[in-house]
Amino acid sequence: MSSKRLFISTVVVLVLLSQLIPAASPGVNRAAAATYCDWAGFVMDVTVPDGTTLTYNTPFTKTWRLKNIGTCTWTTAYALVYVGGDQMSAPSSVNLPVNVAPGATVDISVQMIAPSAAGHFRGYWKLRNASGTFFGIGSSANSNFWVDINVSTPMIEGYDFTANMCAAVWYYNGGPIPCPYKESVKQYGYVQRLENPILENGSPAGFPGLLTVPQDKYNGIIMGVWPVMDIFRGDHFQAILGCEYAATSCYVTYELDYLTPKNDLVTIWKFREKYDGLFYRADIDLSGLADKKGIRLVTIVSASGPGTGDRALWVAPRLVRQYLGPVTPAPPTVTPIVPPTATFTPTATLPPATSCDKAEFVQDMSVPDGTTFAPGAAFTKTWRLKNVGTCTWTASYSLAFVSGDQMGGASASPLPGEVAPGQMVDVSAYLTAPTASGAYAGYWMLRNASGGFFGIGPTASNPFWVKINVSGGGSSGYDFAANMCSATWTSGAGILPCPGTDGAASGFVLRLDNPMLENGTTDARPALLTVPQMIDYGWIQGAFPAYVVQSGDRFQATIACQYNASLCDVFFRLDYQIGSGPINTLWAVRERYEGASANVDVDLASLVGQNVRFILTVLSNGPAANDRAMWIAPRIVHGSGGMPPTSTATPPTASPIPPT
Repeated sequence: MSSKRLFISTVVVLVLLSQLIPAASPGVNRAAAATYCDWAGFVMDVTVPDGTTLTYNTPFTKTWRLKNIGTCTWTTAYALVYVGGDQMSAPSSVNLPVNVAPGATVDISVQMIAPSAAGHFRGYWKLRNASGTFFGIGSSANSNFWVDINVSTPMIEGYDFTANMCAAVWYYNGGPIPCPYKESVKQYGYVQRLENPILENGSPAGFPGLLTVPQDKYNGIIMGVWPVMDIFRGDHFQAILGCEYAATSCYVTYELDYLTPKNDLVTIWKFREKYDGLFYRADIDLSGLADKKGIRLVTIVSASGPGTGDRALWVAPRLVRQYLGPVTPAPPTVTPIVPPTATFTPTATLPPATSCDKAEFVQDMSVPDGTTFAPGAAFTKTWRLKNVGTCTWTASYSLAFVSGDQMGGASASPLPGEVAPGQMVDVSAYLTAPTASGAYAGYWMLRNASGGFFGIGPTASNPFWVKINVSGGGSSGYDFAANMCSATWTSGAGILPCPGTDGAASGFVLRLDNPMLENGTTDARPALLTVPQMIDYGWIQGAFPAYVVQSGDRFQATIACQYNASLCDVFFRLDYQIGSGPINTLWAVRERYEGASANVDVDLASLVGQNVRFILTVLSNGPAANDRAMWIAPRIVHGSGGMPPTSTATPPTASPIPPT
């Protein structure tokens, strides 16, 4: 072969190689792509999907799920590294929590804080191997992955559609359908509340939502007509929309409309959605409705073709408005049932109604049996009843107290309007919790226009009731340890069993009746042992049922690491959530194993009058293997109840809480 031909062949080979071997990104070292030793595949955003909206200075944890698609094992000497964009108070690097073999996946988290100004923010991240070489995702293992958020003016929740699911009247195109749904008629479509639905990409939503399934026919629909609301300029309708996970044939149209007082249906917004592994964040400005009175919002899902398999989610659907200052603006008001004015004294023998008057109990719309209130707390009890008789209930019919504890309620109050046979109605009693601790029950029936009483049951002679507990006056208004498994416990591994299993790598919670403190003494009060998921910066949290906060309420507990957990280094945090709104932090402190524990006494004055889900959160400050954190006697007390003495001395050193 001549030297010229050899030269030409060499040039051709070099040109081909230059096209096959990707170039390194300027300014960033990386492993040679030709070997693909270090190469990541993006699987999903476990938390904080792109476009998440947060308010100023909100702490959060961004977690990516990555797959090792290279040929080298990622060791714990590898790190997640910030490479550009908005850092959002995050550390510059975080080591991987575990070794990740080729083909395995890993969740990698970094703690951040939303910026203090409104706007759109994005931060870029890569991985770095033990030799200091950067690599990422994409065909050349050189692309960044990112966190992408919007920061907005703080918003307050005006109306929670999920919490008020059955306050809406639900229809298919042939008439009303029951709420909650009945199995026997579900072919006409139905609505169902899901506490933590799974989105199309396989991740849990993190909020409750509504599963709306249209009628199982071609172009079937399901429509919810909500109560009358006042809309103010700046109000927004917000929700996360998408098909339910594994509903692969789902193809629907979402629609937000409103009904005028004349029952004209006006479309505000539409969005078509099919199962594609993605979801959509709806944020619809309702300012154009601010001057319209007596309107009702309408949510619609319609099948795009056959209705089979159409399972559409509205996650955290809510009405929000801007928080404009220290004085909270009035939330949108739902048209109330007229407060009672009539008087009635029940007699020992109640006159019966005619045989045409019969009621059926559907559900408690508020204050389920066993709800705990502080002494003197005002509340509204609402029952949903169905007219299963043959006579129409008119406005001359009334809700009437018949026996038990009246709790300050009126003896009788008129129904809000006519209820024809087969229809449902919400009836309410405006009550006040007694001033003494204890269990209370009040019994109620309906009274017709002639003064005859009727209720529920086979002979329409049984009352329905309100049953509450009253606790306060310095004693426990809510005992978190006693109600441990009423909470939903989660970690980065998902929902956890309650009680858990000691040593479970996913994290666990256990009740300890005689916990041993860091100094070796025993506390006679019960404790919650909360152990985060056993990875670097693991976490665990328990979200408890909603509690109505009253004036004077305080959260109290003693916090400590368990005896002999000598490497324990955690952050304790008291979070809260109102409705389907964001999770906020009320208090936080760092605790390390140093032979002491601390008393916690948090004033809940900022939450008075609100239905609040309190969330106990523990975060590892590094490796979680020895993080055994105890909440001793965690409770809400009413009034001036002080902390009981403990056998510990000085509190732990406080430091700023990292974001989650």
